[in-house]
Amino acid sequence: MLALAALGLSGCASLSESECLKADWQRYGLRDGRSGMPADRVDEHAKACGKVGVQPDAERWRQGWEQGIAQYCMPENGWRVGLRGEFDRGACDERPDGDQFQRLYEAGRRIHELTQQLDRNYREVQRLERELANAKTDEERKRLRAQLRELDYAQRRLRSQYDLEMLQAPRRY
Repeated sequence: MLALAALGLSGCASLSESECLKADWQRYGLRDGRSGMPADRVDEHAKACGKVGVQPDAERWRQGWEQGIAQYCMPENGWRVGLRGEFDRGACDERPDGDQFQRLYEAGRRIHELTQQLDRNYREVQRLERELANAKTDEERKRLRAQLRELDYAQRRLRSQYDLEMLQAPRRY
């Protein structure tokens, strides 16, 4: 039981024991920066690795992180991150292109959310159409048709919003 608990806890650590023991701190910093992790991520590594008696080389980690975060915080990456629906950890807020990164992230995120809602509605339409095909009473068919009309209206509205967002989307990314 204790072994399982330890295994569960290690899954939450930023680095595993073996990663701590063979750490290339600059590479870890680069990886963290490229992933958009905030600058205090090294503190999580210190906590995880402290359990095995290893302290991060914060200077080397920071050098790598600076390189990685500069790549991550490029405005066109904000667009891609938003389109994928990824979480913005705010690591770019104080960076030179942080405002532009955030603006493009938000634009991509809006398109991602609209796409997700369109997909959910489409699946709901399919479900309601199956119910309609199996409906036994006129009242049930009437209720299902009304729900389908409402969803059709919602889909048209969402597609219009999507089209508008795409018209306003950055062209070069």
